[in-house]
Amino acid sequence: MKIFIFLITIFLGYAQARTIVDDYGRSVSVPEKITKIYAASPPLTMSVIAFDPALVAAINSPFSDQQKPYVGIAASLPIAGGFFGQGNTPNYEILAAAKPDVIIMWGKATGSEDQLKKFMALNIPVLMIHNESINDLVGQFRLYGKLTGNTKRANELISYTKETLNLVQSLQGKLDKRKDVRYYFAEGLDGLSSECDGSFHLEPFKYAGAKNAINCRMSSNYGMEKISLETIMMADPDVIVAMEPPFAASVRANPQWKTLRAVKSGHVLSVPSIPFNYITRPPSFMRLLGIRWLIHSFYPDILKGSLDNETKRFEKLFFPKFKQ
Repeated sequence: MKIFIFLITIFLGYAQARTIVDDYGRSVSVPEKITKIYAASPPLTMSVIAFDPALVAAINSPFSDQQKPYVGIAASLPIAGGFFGQGNTPNYEILAAAKPDVIIMWGKATGSEDQLKKFMALNIPVLMIHNESINDLVGQFRLYGKLTGNTKRANELISYTKETLNLVQSLQGKLDKRKDVRYYFAEGLDGLSSECDGSFHLEPFKYAGAKNAINCRMSSNYGMEKISLETIMMADPDVIVAMEPPFAASVRANPQWKTLRAVKSGHVLSVPSIPFNYITRPPSFMRLLGIRWLIHSFYPDILKGSLDNETKRFEKLFFPKFKQ
C-alpha cells in the first residue's frame, strides 16, 4: 500500500509539471501552476511587474514613495537583491523564504554560469532569457503569458511593444534625412559618467536617430564610464541629456560647462523618471515611452500627437491599477 501511494505521489508530481524551453534552448521542468516569479535583475523584475505585480515573489531593491503607487503589491514584498552589477548578489535565505515557483535570469549577465549554479542549488527551476534589446520584451511578455496562462495580458503588452518598434521603423526614412543630433548622455550628479556605443543603455537614442558625441569603449555591461570634462568640451555636443535633475538644473550656471553649445542654446534635457526612468537604470519597458520622448525632444515636428496623451495611454496599459 505504501509503495502504491508513493508511486501515485510521483505520478501526480509529474502530472503537475511541464517543460518550458528557455531562450537558450534549455528544457526546464516548471510547475503547472505559476503564481510567483523571482527575477534576478531589475529590468526583468520590471517586466514582470508590468505583466502583473502580484506575480512578483521578491524584489531586487526598494521602491521610492513616488514609485510605490505604480507597482501595487510589489512595493511591500521582501527585498532579495539580485545580480545587477558592482558586486550585487541575492540574499539566498530571503529568496528561499519567498518560495518562487520559477526564477528568471538574464543569460548574458556577467558571470551568468556561476549565477545559474547558485540558483539551481535552491532546487527552484531557472529560466534563462534574453534581455539585450527592447525587442526582447516581446519574448518576455510571451513567456509570462505561457507560464501563467494569461495570454490576453501578454498580447496587450506585446501589441504596444510592437507598435512602438514599428513606429520607429516607419520613421527611419524621415530621420535619415535629418542632420544627426549629437548628444552627450550625462550620468551621475557631476555629469561625468556616460555610456559608450554598444551599450544597451543607449538603445533608445539609437532608435531616436541621434548620434553619441563621445567616442569611448565599454569596460563592462554596467556602463557609467568615467568621461573627462576635456573630452566633453572637445566633443561639444548639440544636446546634453541628463539622468540627474540636480545636474541638469545646475549646469547652466557652472562656468566649466556653460561654454558648451548645448548649454548656451538651452538644449539640456532632464530624463523623466516618474514612475521609472525613461532611458535606463533600470533599462526597462519604460524605454518604449523614452524613445518617443527622445524623438519629440530631438525632432519635435516628426511625431504626430501629444506626448502627454501618449504618456496617459502608456500608464493606463502598463500600470492599470494606478489611479491617474
